[in-house]
Amino acid sequence: MKKWSVLMLVLCLMAGWFCGAGAAEGEDIAGAQAEEAVVRLPDGVLMTFYEGTVFAGDSMVAMFRNYVKAKQKDDPGYFSGIDFRAANSYKFRFAAYKTIPSGEMKYAHITDGGQKVTLYAVVKKKQPARVFILAGLNDALTTDYKNENGIERALRYVRGATELIREASPETGIYFVSQMPVTKNFAQGSHNYRYVQDRNDQINEAILAESRELGITLVDVAAALKNEEGILPSGLSSDGKCHLNDEGNAVFAQVLLDLAQAEYEAGTWTPAAGNAGDGE
Repeated sequence: MKKWSVLMLVLCLMAGWFCGAGAAEGEDIAGAQAEEAVVRLPDGVLMTFYEGTVFAGDSMVAMFRNYVKAKQKDDPGYFSGIDFRAANSYKFRFAAYKTIPSGEMKYAHITDGGQKVTLYAVVKKKQPARVFILAGLNDALTTDYKNENGIERALRYVRGATELIREASPETGIYFVSQMPVTKNFAQGSHNYRYVQDRNDQINEAILAESRELGITLVDVAAALKNEEGILPSGLSSDGKCHLNDEGNAVFAQVLLDLAQAEYEAGTWTPAAGNAGDGE
């Protein structure tokens, strides 16, 4: 709602100015304003958008974390503000737990101080500026149960996680990263790649459809990774199935930079004064 309010205010102000100014002069100034509006912030500045950010999720997050750490060897400031919390096979339902049920301690959960904890606990402790969640592949492929299919169940967990994050830290921005695409070689049980990809697309559409009502943002990394067939090209995958290699993670990073730029252009984020001129 804040983003839309800012954009509407800008449009109203622009409309009022044109009514009182000469057309030619107005066009010149409007052109200058438009040119100024699309100025790209340096990557180093855009990365400061992620200061105080918790990034939770599955093996995709773990591999992106490893990619970031490798880049930090040459550039210590590379996405340095992200607190990664990754666990292989992390699921949407785990993000929707306030406490971990005793019977599920054996599963992959994020940790804090070496102890398995819920995302709720991490958010309550850290009070982060933003939380990014990348999970759900296993949830989306879960077989139908009690008249609820895997997509409906995953969406219910998204709502639950959103509610808990708001309870733990009301000012924290909530971002869900889209389900990632898979290659032609991906298979899970009896499901081939096309079935899996269709389910991923459907869950992304479901989250997007409710994002405005929930007040969350869907970060569509999947769109940037897909080829003309709507799947992940094997050249961007480390295992030829679904996980990203360095080239794929570079695309992931670019989407995050573009998101920061979009937030800046929408007026919903302004770099700190000390960061305004940093980066290349």
